[in-house]
Amino acid sequence: MGNTELKKTNQSWSPVRANSVANQIVMQVREALFSGKFQPGDLLGSEKDLAAQFDVSRITVRDALRTLETMGIIEIRVGAGGGARIAEGNLDYFSDALAVQFKLAGVTEREILDMQVAIEGTGAELAALNRSRENLEELTELLEEAESVIDSPADFTDAGQRFHLAVVEASGNRALIAQFRALRYVVWPQNAQRAKREIAENAQKIHRQLFAFIEAQDSEAARKLMIDHLASIRAVSFSGTAEDTANGLICC
Repeated sequence: MGNTELKKTNQSWSPVRANSVANQIVMQVREALFSGKFQPGDLLGSEKDLAAQFDVSRITVRDALRTLETMGIIEIRVGAGGGARIAEGNLDYFSDALAVQFKLAGVTEREILDMQVAIEGTGAELAALNRSRENLEELTELLEEAESVIDSPADFTDAGQRFHLAVVEASGNRALIAQFRALRYVVWPQNAQRAKREIAENAQKIHRQLFAFIEAQDSEAARKLMIDHLASIRAVSFSGTAEDTANGLICC
């Protein structure tokens, strides 16, 4: 982005007091962002500029900027034309951060699977309504790949999981896609199951039927099939035994 494209905001900041000064700066910038006063790429200013605007020390501003950068709200550039700017949106950053917080907060497998049903059910419904020719081609390729490795449990499970991701991506809904990608980091390592042939064949049959509904733009049927499919996986996850898992009774 050239300097001619950069815009410095005219945001008027409120003076801040000694109690958690850096946090007050963070909150003001965050609130201004959500109120629509900023756009990605907007220049907040240099550390010196912001210290003068907030009437605080540069050390305090530096602490606030570090927090804002960690939150993904700003990016800091050095050199000519540098300073703190509102960051460009990055949904992969959101997905990574959400997955980490799921892990650190101890979100349970049951909670994750409940969320997965909600996301994928809606994702399948929207995929049927919004899918493109490219989406259909990708789903077809993944079905063919899964068929070719149906006797390789690990490879089949991987292809099946990527099919689920491709369905959500076909929805065109970036909020759903970002959340599903976060779930992928949490769920997929746990679900690296070893599906027996008959379980893999059943999963493949369901995936082909789901593809048919998406291709036909039957959104209601796609949603119901996806929810039923995940509900069966969820049921085995919480009622099945360790032997069930080892024997491949949980699949993609």
